[in-house]
Amino acid sequence: MDEQEEIYAQIIRESEKKLLVVKMLSNFFNHKDLFAVYVRTKVIHNLFDANKSLDANKLDLFHVQYTSSLTDLFQKLKRAKEQQYLLMEDEIHINTDLINKLEKENEQRNFPDESRKHSQNMGTMLKQLYNMLAANVTMPFSWSNIMQFSARLAPEYYREVTAEHFEMLTKLEDKKVYQSDYAVIERKLLGRLNILNFRVKFACGISHNNEYAEVFDFMDSNDKFVFINSSKSFYFLSDEAAKEIDLSKNTSNKASIIMGLHYKNDLLRDKQATLKTALPNEVESVLGAYLEKISGVDFLEELQNVDEQTNILRAMLNININSK
Repeated sequence: MDEQEEIYAQIIRESEKKLLVVKMLSNFFNHKDLFAVYVRTKVIHNLFDANKSLDANKLDLFHVQYTSSLTDLFQKLKRAKEQQYLLMEDEIHINTDLINKLEKENEQRNFPDESRKHSQNMGTMLKQLYNMLAANVTMPFSWSNIMQFSARLAPEYYREVTAEHFEMLTKLEDKKVYQSDYAVIERKLLGRLNILNFRVKFACGISHNNEYAEVFDFMDSNDKFVFINSSKSFYFLSDEAAKEIDLSKNTSNKASIIMGLHYKNDLLRDKQATLKTALPNEVESVLGAYLEKISGVDFLEELQNVDEQTNILRAMLNININSK
């Protein structure tokens, strides 16, 4: 009797350990069917724990045939999900470090202020060009200050467009122009600039394959004009180009990258939040079948006839967790 009682006690102790594993897994995955499996497993355990007259070998057989296969599968799945979680966490940290780096770089450059200075410089240069053309005289003249703006800021701020749109923006067909060694400028545009006292405002920069064009507004008019950097040409913006091309204010490419990284981190955190509870369809199916099997009224009686068992969880051990 003492030996039988020790065997019984040993089976109960081992059953408690397996029950704790099922509880841990159900808490980790937070899945309703797995919680139901834990509850049903505990009911079966308690039945044997409270009734020593029952054959404890049935409880041991239950764990061998069912619980062990279940825990093997979900521990393997748990390890895979923990690895996925850590990979996502690493990506979030890398993205956050890059965000901080790009934000510091952005803080060191004030594009709106630099655009205002560029507008003032452009107005000054256009007025000087007008005076030269009006007086038909030559004086020291250089676009270097104007060109430095695009040289420094275009790669980060100017909006890249298609070849078709860039050609639409920069074509100079059938326009009457003044032409000198320093610039080509549409006659009507030069007259409008003079009337409005050369008060202009940088609207946006456009680029295509390292070719640049800049769009300017008049401070006191709704008209816009274009400056083509490579040819130092100025002309009114066409209605066609105004409709077809995005002429909104430039934003930093770094700012766009930062927004994209924030969005990616949000997606990763959302995925992390659902990672544990999201089970592959194959696992969902076999878990549901397992729960249904161990919840059957005659389940414990069937355990005695192992040869007639269709062990649902045999399939579990063949599931390739790494592919999920």
